[in-house]
Amino acid sequence: MTIKRVFSIAASALAGALVASSPAPAEELIYGSWLPAGEYINRVSLPKVFATIAKDTNGAITWKLVPGGQLADPKATFEAVKSGLMAGGMGISSYVPNLIPSLNTIYSTVIFGDDVVAASGAAVETATLNCPSCIAEYKKINAVALSGWTSSPYYLTCREPVRSLADLKGKRVRATAGYVELLRLADAVPVAATLVEAVGLLQRGGLECQFGVYGWLKIFGYADFIKNVTDHPLGMTGPPIGMMLNRDVWNKMTPEQKKIHLKAASYVSADLALGQFVIENDEIFKELQRTKGLSIVKANKQEFDALVSKYEPVMRQRNIDNAKQFGVPDPAAIIDAYAAARKKWAVLSKGIGRDIDKFAAAIQREIYDKVDPNKM
Repeated sequence: MTIKRVFSIAASALAGALVASSPAPAEELIYGSWLPAGEYINRVSLPKVFATIAKDTNGAITWKLVPGGQLADPKATFEAVKSGLMAGGMGISSYVPNLIPSLNTIYSTVIFGDDVVAASGAAVETATLNCPSCIAEYKKINAVALSGWTSSPYYLTCREPVRSLADLKGKRVRATAGYVELLRLADAVPVAATLVEAVGLLQRGGLECQFGVYGWLKIFGYADFIKNVTDHPLGMTGPPIGMMLNRDVWNKMTPEQKKIHLKAASYVSADLALGQFVIENDEIFKELQRTKGLSIVKANKQEFDALVSKYEPVMRQRNIDNAKQFGVPDPAAIIDAYAAARKKWAVLSKGIGRDIDKFAAAIQREIYDKVDPNKM
């Protein structure tokens, strides 16, 4: 063998060794958000956790956030994640109840009261640990469901003051999931528009009320059209899936990278529940009173409480019936697991208060540390 040939073989071997020892190239994953860029999850939570993921994976995984529905609207997000057009997005079950009816059973169970921590922790725990059919349904759409939260209590915000059920009768109100039947019992007209669609409907007069949280009045501009807030909380709903990931992308991650994403999911859950729906929500309401002239309308508490009492048994049976129509094997067990989890998280909530980091740690400890990432 010639000296030239020996050097050629050695050089090839060295090149191969260098390639083998080099880290894999960084992968940029696309998260498509249908929410506006100014919405809390796009403005605060996701930038923070995406930076942490890049740091903790040593740059092996980076995420690019594309907000404002540039890639997919709320309903099309499911297909976009399934096909891999987007590696991640936000999924709300009430927009596609036929695809994920088990999770929609949780989402359609309206929780009355104001303990956002207890409701959010219980919702994520139920969906992750106590709902095998939830996991199975996400597998069918080639996705993995990470993170979730419930809203703060919903309030009626309307063009004209609504003090009583008589004032609400016949009014067109944006409502989805479990709130549809609640409003029907009040003889209102629920309109199942998305948060984005509601903007145009309010502009054109297609809606007279928006049913939701204070923050939406600012983020979506609803406060430009509706100025009256009925001062009576009417329940919380959730969980949206804040980090709905393409399953092929998830399966390619190393065990450590999956753990990093689970930790990120814990933080997103806590930050949305407390950071957006409690802390910022209260701040926005005070701001809009000053800047947009929002008026607080004193409600007939007795009438609205009677409506809730009438609604709760109806809600349970309706959710069971709807879930069974979509093939959920035991929806009652899901609802009961959710109720049991809320009792547990009501105790934990007392030690968490408004501390986002404490809540994230509790979600990680009580939920994500107990799952096998490969079985999600």
